[in-house]
Amino acid sequence: MPLMMDSPAVANPRVDGGRARRSRSVELRGDNVVSLNLPREADRQVVLDWAVATVAQAEERVAALQARVEYLEGLSVTDELTGLLNRRGFQSVIDNELARSERGGRSFSLLMCDCDFFKHLNDQLGHHAGDDALNSIGKLLEENKRRIDVAARVGGEEFALVLPETDQHEAFIVAERLRSRFADGFADQPVALTLSLGVATYPTHGMTADALLRASDEALYAAKALGRDRTVLYSAEVQGKRVQKFRNVGGL
Repeated sequence: MPLMMDSPAVANPRVDGGRARRSRSVELRGDNVVSLNLPREADRQVVLDWAVATVAQAEERVAALQARVEYLEGLSVTDELTGLLNRRGFQSVIDNELARSERGGRSFSLLMCDCDFFKHLNDQLGHHAGDDALNSIGKLLEENKRRIDVAARVGGEEFALVLPETDQHEAFIVAERLRSRFADGFADQPVALTLSLGVATYPTHGMTADALLRASDEALYAAKALGRDRTVLYSAEVQGKRVQKFRNVGGL
């Protein structure tokens, strides 16, 4: 039901020879003002209270909508199995870090990691065991990386990390620590998994996201070709030495 407010008669000696004149009504319907014609002070307060309440309700709706959007955006960049970023989220992190490093003249490094013998695990124990292993890998990387680093699952049994403000030598040390802890964490499993890693650094090994991804990928597959369970830093010597058979069998 609409709310109607009529101002009482007010004598105005300059209008209609001093006869009383009634102000026009204020009518509120839900979130709308149907009629508003300069009401008296009491009516103005009612309208003000209504406006404040309406704005507060609108702000609550906007906040709820924004939270929903942020939740959905989070789902779109998160790997459901491990809780790490997915490839889309990881690409965004690389782009942001590249822009930040360009502005500040700083280095950052990229680690590409592939789980060795993961196909053996799936073949022997089934895909459920493989999913459990991937979940454990995600937790291990998240727990053992530095606080400033960002980890992601970028496909299958392949993971990646962005290491802000880290040169190639520091990145190699970080990679070796992760590799060692990974081997220790899976040493007593039915299939002893290990980790191969490739390292590339901005701007030494590339000035663009694509160049850095390509360089770290080349280094990763050089690590595979050299016997797995090792870290390889990108260099001219490993360029073009990616072994395609490792890609085809899913990271043996």
